[in-house]
Amino acid sequence: MKRWTAAAATALILAGGSAHARQSDSSAPIDVSADNQETINSKCITIFTGNVEILQDRSRLRAQKVTIYSARKSGAGAGADAANACGSAQRMEAEGGVYLASEQQYSRGDRAVYTFDNNIAVVTGDVVLVKGKDVARGDKLTVNTKTNDAKLESSTPGRASKRRVRAVFYQDDSKKTADAPAAAEQPAAPR
Repeated sequence: MKRWTAAAATALILAGGSAHARQSDSSAPIDVSADNQETINSKCITIFTGNVEILQDRSRLRAQKVTIYSARKSGAGAGADAANACGSAQRMEAEGGVYLASEQQYSRGDRAVYTFDNNIAVVTGDVVLVKGKDVARGDKLTVNTKTNDAKLESSTPGRASKRRVRAVFYQDDSKKTADAPAAAEQPAAPR
């Protein structure tokens, strides 16, 4: 994975992190805009701050700060070669009003972390997931973006807790309209 392709971690949360069914095209160009960018080659860190927006294919990530931590290449030294000492990304962290969207779904949270080697995305804070009319809320969402396995958790479990995981699912409207003509054809019940 190339250094900037790693920023495709946004597709992490964007495509997989919100448990999206359609995966984003990870080979698509990545468009990053922010108020500021700082690259610290000596630590292999790139930091985007201020109204950060990362777009890839049909996926979008917005946050106040996005930090990408890359691995140091083996045998790479300091000095003039420091700029080339950094390899592929290991972890991406997004902070401050994290908003993730794809074609049919969006989610938000206070913080999101994606680890490249195990394909795990963790969104924390006031987590809200929306697909169509369906909504789920919790405090921590963990997603394996390779398998799309997801777990939504509450930080305060128990029946009396106001912060329990909560989800509202709506019936498929197309099923209702398909059943409607059949119901109309049935004879009226005797009185």
